[in-house]
Amino acid sequence: MAWYEMKNRAAQTLHEVGQVPSTKDRDELDLARVGKKAVLKSKRNFGVLSILGFSCTIIATWEGLLDTFLIPMENGGPATAVYGYIFAWIGTGCCFLLLAELSSMAPTSGGQYHWCAMLAPSSCMKFLSYITGWLTVIGWQAAFASTAFLSGTEIQGAAILAHENYNAQPYQGTLIMWASVFVGLCVNLIGGKFLPRLENLVLVLHILGFLAILIPITYMADHKTAREVFTTWTNEGGWSSNGIVFFLGMQGGIFAFSGGDAAVHMAEEVQNASLTIPRAIMMTVIINGSLGFGMLLAVLFCMGDLSAALETPTGYPFMQIFYQATGSKSGTLTMIAILLIIGICATIGMLAATSRQFWSFARDRGIPGWRLWSKASCTHPLAIT
Repeated sequence: MAWYEMKNRAAQTLHEVGQVPSTKDRDELDLARVGKKAVLKSKRNFGVLSILGFSCTIIATWEGLLDTFLIPMENGGPATAVYGYIFAWIGTGCCFLLLAELSSMAPTSGGQYHWCAMLAPSSCMKFLSYITGWLTVIGWQAAFASTAFLSGTEIQGAAILAHENYNAQPYQGTLIMWASVFVGLCVNLIGGKFLPRLENLVLVLHILGFLAILIPITYMADHKTAREVFTTWTNEGGWSSNGIVFFLGMQGGIFAFSGGDAAVHMAEEVQNASLTIPRAIMMTVIINGSLGFGMLLAVLFCMGDLSAALETPTGYPFMQIFYQATGSKSGTLTMIAILLIIGICATIGMLAATSRQFWSFARDRGIPGWRLWSKASCTHPLAIT
């Protein structure tokens, strides 16, 4: 990844493709800005809607809030959940805006470490880019593992709710987690060419599933007062400062917005990437932020007995809240099933984004054994190392 390539290659490519390049030529020009050329022989399959679905379902804000509902309830209570979410939404929105701007400048699967190399002084460009690349690799590997773990343990939690005599063991949740990883691997390897279509469908489920859960619980549950929701603070950890409690509880809201750069790492498979990806990123923070805030308020107003929810044997308070609201195990399990399907689909997308980022860093020789990891199949519709 030579410095002169990234600074000078764009002008040369512009001369080659002409002053009014086609969409394909524009995508090649964008890669040339970072000294790269298209490796995959297949066409760019992701459009605006499919990459929007990809981004929305990986971030999965309203779903993530339910998964991490325990964090703000034990650290700050309902008030921290509300105000911490707003704080996180504004903060991550600013980060998303920056990602959108940089991806419009240089849409590449490497993302952050490429941008760091382009913008950093030449004296420390390699060092800063290398550190950024490794931080991104580790972050995405951990994010993928956490998504798969949540999917596996949610399935186990649903089994506990459905069968009271079920003796859940930790290793069983781990095995279910690996099963979800296997599903994601199979979809990416065997059905990879259908991934954009799958993301279109999951985007619909992401929105309709929100309504399918929101409407029943708000209609059937007893409601708390606005004072109980917006002014109730708790400090289960015994911290000396409410400020510390607030920022600890805010972790749930921050987690619900993680993965904002997912679309960036698919850049080399997106049509007109320099325009499509920024639009998808900004639409994601608006759509997911709004859905997440709506779900958060609904759950807080309808959560019933908070102590019972926090002490549920399922490990997920939202399952007990759903059950308290509906009074029906069948109805509760149906709503949980919606979350499980979206969670598995998020695992599929997360694996795709993680593999693209890892492959890109290997292509730039940042990974040990890069000669092996940077190889890509020219006959398969997706990058396979």
